[in-house]
Amino acid sequence: MTFAVPLFLLATLAAAVPVVLHMINRQKAKDMPFPTLRFLLISAEKTRRRRRIQDVLLMLLRMAVLILIALGLARPTVTSLGALWGAGTESAVAIVLDNSASMGVIDSDEMRFETALRAARQILDEHTERDRVALLLAAGPHYPGLNQLDRTQQNVLQILDQCRERGPSYERADLGVKIDQARRLLHDVRAQHKHVFVITDLQKRSLETMLGPSSQPGERQAEETDDADGREIPVIFVDCNRAPRPNVAIEGVKLSATVPVAGMPVKATVELLNASTVEQQRHVELLMDGTKEATSPAIKLDPGGRGTHEFVFTPSRGGLFRGEARIVGDQGSPMDDRWFFTVQVDRGIPVAVVKPRRHEITYLDDAFYLSRALRPIRSGDWAISVTELVAADLGSEPLAGYKAVFCVNLPAPGDEAARRLADYVSAGGNLFWICGDNVQPDSYNRVNALIDGRLLPTTILDVRAPGPEDDRDAWQVASLDQEHPALRQLMEPPSLYQSILVYRYVRLDTAAAPEARVLARLDGGDALLAERNVGRGKVHWLGTSAHVGWTNLPLRPIFLPMLARMIFDMAGAEEQRHQTIAGTPLVLQFSETAQPRSVEVQTPTGETIRLNTEGDESIRGQTFRYYETHDIGVYLLRLLDGVQPTQMAYSVNVDPGEADPTKIDREELRKQLAGTPVLFADDPDNLASTFKLLREGRSLWGLFLTGVLLALIFETLISNVFSPRQDDQQTRQPPPGLQRVLRPRAA
Repeated sequence: MTFAVPLFLLATLAAAVPVVLHMINRQKAKDMPFPTLRFLLISAEKTRRRRRIQDVLLMLLRMAVLILIALGLARPTVTSLGALWGAGTESAVAIVLDNSASMGVIDSDEMRFETALRAARQILDEHTERDRVALLLAAGPHYPGLNQLDRTQQNVLQILDQCRERGPSYERADLGVKIDQARRLLHDVRAQHKHVFVITDLQKRSLETMLGPSSQPGERQAEETDDADGREIPVIFVDCNRAPRPNVAIEGVKLSATVPVAGMPVKATVELLNASTVEQQRHVELLMDGTKEATSPAIKLDPGGRGTHEFVFTPSRGGLFRGEARIVGDQGSPMDDRWFFTVQVDRGIPVAVVKPRRHEITYLDDAFYLSRALRPIRSGDWAISVTELVAADLGSEPLAGYKAVFCVNLPAPGDEAARRLADYVSAGGNLFWICGDNVQPDSYNRVNALIDGRLLPTTILDVRAPGPEDDRDAWQVASLDQEHPALRQLMEPPSLYQSILVYRYVRLDTAAAPEARVLARLDGGDALLAERNVGRGKVHWLGTSAHVGWTNLPLRPIFLPMLARMIFDMAGAEEQRHQTIAGTPLVLQFSETAQPRSVEVQTPTGETIRLNTEGDESIRGQTFRYYETHDIGVYLLRLLDGVQPTQMAYSVNVDPGEADPTKIDREELRKQLAGTPVLFADDPDNLASTFKLLREGRSLWGLFLTGVLLALIFETLISNVFSPRQDDQQTRQPPPGLQRVLRPRAA
């Protein structure tokens, strides 16, 4: 606590006046013994003791009034946050600037980010060249000079100018991490005064790292090391969230296609969020390769509610399509009114069918029925393009070019072939095993163990065939997984799958791998069809054969649609994995047989960058990471110099959580920053009062004035309540003659 006019503290000596007056009133009269009036004297003694207590209370209250008046005139202030720019002192300040997507909201006819930039300049203007300043951005690309203290403001001003030109980032903010970083930056600096300014809209989501469900007040600070603590450094939050304009955001676009090939319809479901407190109506446009395809009718959205609209478009050709959903009209935020997606349309989904060998008699081939089911028409375009291979080809064939690889009745692959298949699956491929006479459980389990279980859904037990104890000639398919997207439309009528008979099958130990998903189960309880996620891909297992020796499945009507739908699901699942949010790196993994030495990246702005791939010791093959995903749109990655050059497209969008308007509760934030002085500045356009508070501290004049008033009230109350009334004094006084007798003579 400091005093602006300390000379007035001398006025506290006036508190001695009530004491002096009290001592004067305590002059004792001379005692005159009068035995016959002893009872009256006892009563007078009790009254005298009560009056003595009353006099002491009144004296203390009057002393308190004089002291409080003197202290108030001295203008006391609290300086736990203050003295930021004291005369002749050096300061260090870190400015955390929130430039996330939520700062793109229009507030009071101006973007929040523009308000934040002006507030940052006000802070800089209040400092001199001798002060050290650092700027930290919550999101976006890195600028030279960020996150470091500088004795000149020129570098910070240049970064602010670049931020104004670029605008807010499409990424989300993690202010909890940035505040910790700012405090660590200031902790080791030798400066008398240190402060952290956080210019933000106080979006609750941006402070989730501070408000995690497992965290307790001060937990984050307690985890910091002693040499990077900085909890004592005050944090000033400049609130830029004032009067947001009503906003509707696109939260995502979900794609679904019966077959992702030319001439077949694709459905795009646009998901909308009304981030305002009033009802909204919006139109949405669908654009494909920059050309408007359709416009929705007005979509009504309740306050804080969600809605959807479905577009259906039919690609007329094969290849890559760049799609965009866009809200029509002005928005409360221009950051979240677009959503990009890609559709890879094929003339035929590439599928490899691997068999033990080529048979001279076609219909005796192990893959005869499978190949016919995957190519039901002899001429013209079809959704699936089949390439037939033999087991020996697994050592050299570039598997990365296939959406799915079917291994039909193969002996256990060699170590090299097994590793190539496992790498293919880990990188996003789909491996489908179909059993037969050549499948030996022990050999398969041995190879699977060598490559860490990446080859099979689970351990193989044995080969089962009906015996005398089974009292049956075959097993029946009892159920299908109705939640699986490839099987849900094959549930009716039940006879479609219940008519499948299995005479022999290979049992799986599904209890050993709970993550394995059973897609079809026999009436005996064993799994017939199962799948498991391995890396970015999937491994499937059909426990019976694709020929008529083990089952009648190839002859049943369900065989063709079941295989086709599973292939369509495999191909479509890969498309969904090519979506991400701004700020998240694009990661590609390659097997050793498909190692491009370089990758060409084309950004949404049209810039083309050629980068080399880098090795990753944790996996075989190559890993490529591209981190500069700050812009939204479609990124094209072309794999160059590899065995099979190819192109992949990634759609990058704004984090949909940035549209959440929920603000953090200030008291909750104070609790999470327990042990740290916290101050909130509500007017980002005028921080003068905040700067004054930081220089001079918080005035306590009002508190002392309140104390004076309370003391006067209690003084009056005690005087009135405890002083005897006039009629009581008259009744208690002795007769006039006796008064003359009792009245003591003057000393």
